[in-house]
Amino acid sequence: MKYFKSRALVITIIILILIVCIGLTMNPASNINWIGNLISVPFTSVEKAFSYTGQKIEDGINLFDNVHKLQAENKELREKVDTLNNERTEFLRLKRENEDLRKVFDLKDQLAESEFVGANIIARDGGNLFNIFLTDKGSANGIDYNMPVITSKGLVGKVVSAQPFSSKIISILEDGSSVSAIVAKSGDYVVVKGDIKLEKEGLCKLEYIPAELDLIQGDIIETSGIGGIYPKGITIGTVKEIRSGESDRDKYAIIQPAVDLKRINQVVILKNKKAQSKSEMENADK
Repeated sequence: MKYFKSRALVITIIILILIVCIGLTMNPASNINWIGNLISVPFTSVEKAFSYTGQKIEDGINLFDNVHKLQAENKELREKVDTLNNERTEFLRLKRENEDLRKVFDLKDQLAESEFVGANIIARDGGNLFNIFLTDKGSANGIDYNMPVITSKGLVGKVVSAQPFSSKIISILEDGSSVSAIVAKSGDYVVVKGDIKLEKEGLCKLEYIPAELDLIQGDIIETSGIGGIYPKGITIGTVKEIRSGESDRDKYAIIQPAVDLKRINQVVILKNKKAQSKSEMENADK
């Protein structure tokens, strides 16, 4: 019994002490505030730790979200860049083709007897990728056999057949093709032919150079106007090299065509106005 009384007394004293401490710490000026601080500091540190950890977790979540947003933005930017690059490429292609066509039409005075028909190359012969082409203009457009084909840079070849909506073109590189030509600086007549060995290199051949002909590398070769197919003055190419045949007197020249036949996409077909008018008159008389 005495034990319980003693225990109750101790508890009562502790309670009274706590009540007194609480009362004293409620006064801001009290020197006993250190007791409150002693109790509150550990809890404050724990609170700060939890707050810091929570903030880091939130920052991590935000960073994760930002990474996804940046990836989406980067993908969108890449697509825009690809689109702009494609548009720029298409613009440059169209600009180049327009410039080529404008240069061709600048030849109208020189080729006054010809009507110009622009055509797109829509196919190439599988075995002769650079020598035989198919265009999207045909007999429905007045295209016919043996009509000359050019670009702004010079001679391509001629039409060898025409369907209603397409025509087949053979280039000056094709083995067996032949063009009556002149050396631009002197007016000397020569003949440019396709050669089976040279056509794969994108070259053709100027046959039988006369001994008196002063032909050198870089000389420009043009159509002569003789033969009834090609108008006079269209650039064929330049002399790349002069070679000797079986004898020193048997010389010939390698011609680099003015037109890069590997890369052309558009051509101009020349229709003879006089021949066209004559054909129209004959049809009218029938």
